[in-house]
Amino acid sequence: MTPSWLPVVGEATDNVFYAIACNGHGLAQGPYLGALLADRLAGDDPHEDLRTLWRRRPWFSPSPASSATAVRAAWAVDRLSDRLSQREG
Repeated sequence: MTPSWLPVVGEATDNVFYAIACNGHGLAQGPYLGALLADRLAGDDPHEDLRTLWRRRPWFSPSPASSATAVRAAWAVDRLSDRLSQREG
């Protein structure tokens, strides 16, 4: 939950964008924020709603858990788990 009850949108690092803290309204706000971010990535001027929620710098430090290596390792473990569960069933 954010103090303002508004989501937070921004750019964590170059070409890594985030839209978080929909405060329990993610089903409604998530697709809308995703569309606004997609428009920005496509080169359109940021929508007024996106400018309102935009943070110039993230409120969090980069996590090693979100590095490319960590994401690939998690994906590999998930794939292995799927294959092992298929053999059991």
